[in-house]
Amino acid sequence: MKIKIRGIYATALTHLLSETGFDIVSPSKAVSERLDTKDAEGSADILIYDKEDLNGITINGYGAEQVVEKLRKYFSDIAVKKVEAGAIYAGKIKKIVNESKNIIVNIGGEEGILNLQNYWGFLREGERVLAQVKGIIGSKKILSTQLRLFGNNVILIKDGFTKVSKHIQSPSEIKRLVELGKNSGIKGWGLLWKSLAEGKPDAELIEELNLLAQEEKVLKEKFEQTAEPSLIKPGSCNYFVDFGPATKQKLDKIREGLAPTIVGHHFLKSGGYSLLADFAESLNGLDNNFVIDRLNTVLHREGPKEKQQYEIIHKKLGSRDVVMKGIIEKADANEVIIRRRLMEGGRFDGIGGAIEKDDYAITKISPNKWTVIHKYFNKNGISKGVYININTPVEVYPKFARYLDLEIDVIERDTKREIVDAEKLKHLVDDGIISKELADEAIKIANKLVMEEVK
Repeated sequence: MKIKIRGIYATALTHLLSETGFDIVSPSKAVSERLDTKDAEGSADILIYDKEDLNGITINGYGAEQVVEKLRKYFSDIAVKKVEAGAIYAGKIKKIVNESKNIIVNIGGEEGILNLQNYWGFLREGERVLAQVKGIIGSKKILSTQLRLFGNNVILIKDGFTKVSKHIQSPSEIKRLVELGKNSGIKGWGLLWKSLAEGKPDAELIEELNLLAQEEKVLKEKFEQTAEPSLIKPGSCNYFVDFGPATKQKLDKIREGLAPTIVGHHFLKSGGYSLLADFAESLNGLDNNFVIDRLNTVLHREGPKEKQQYEIIHKKLGSRDVVMKGIIEKADANEVIIRRRLMEGGRFDGIGGAIEKDDYAITKISPNKWTVIHKYFNKNGISKGVYININTPVEVYPKFARYLDLEIDVIERDTKREIVDAEKLKHLVDDGIISKELADEAIKIANKLVMEEVK
């Protein structure tokens, strides 16, 4: 299995995966020099690159699940989200909702949504439709009738434009792929060349284009033959892997044996402080403790500071992140205390009860701690309850804090504590999102909190 790796984790992951039997294709110049890695012949089957938020990696391509399994064996605090993109359904219009401008589509045992604004006057209730999943919001699949056909190296987009992946940097390669698309003779489709197309022979890419173009006819035939709403073509799988602090520290250790690496290298890089990490590592030869002390001084100048706005990135595993904002009331090396305004009309997590006008939360975070404490108050400062979130150790940066939410929590009312949402933690393990080891640690912490004396 051949892998191409790019991004802030490339050095450590290249070493780790090459040691476990994977061949590395097109390593960057810096990685080649550090590892003395030989470029495997041929093109990549799998591409690994940074997630947009830098807190982990995206893995896609044929055999991606094998990489995920290797990572699961080596790291205990990763979270794996498997996303199936592009599944195609024979659907039936169930309802048109003018108020929300949505078309509800029965896709066989579940519902999807089309945007009514794109289909005014074209679709009616009871009508059959060939639709593809383009995203998920909550439990609803967001659909489109503009089909995308996914290949290993290219995506065909109905009535789209021809583009090349941003991960392909070579001008000559970009030109080659654009020309290849123009000369392919495929009509009515745009082309998106994936990173895995880089370096592949023209003949191999043309063959894939032709096979994908023929697929439209097959899909339409299946659609006509399918009487009831159902799946007619599965999508392709991408894996989004978030790294907890322990994983980043392990990656630091791996990198340390290959290149100058400061303590917290991947913590800094994943927080957006790549230049600071690079500069500190360029001072190789100076006393390491001195460099780290100076580095921390620079970070602390930026924050967290009292009266500064601050963000808490609550990473929900398997769904969208929640970002909580507030004003810092206290900040030192041991803790940051934030006052947050609450939206009237909602309900308090776990403890229940309506959020009323001028209710607020005092949230306490501490670096590397497995909990985040939220104390809720009414406008007169009278307590409405305490919610203790259990999570991976908190990473505290100057402008934001981040952690992976482990679902299980502890609530406190009237000096009594109880565990909530333990079943959600179990689902994370059952669904393969987190390890049993990480879940066991979360349960241990929850039980300890319940046994503590409430002050």
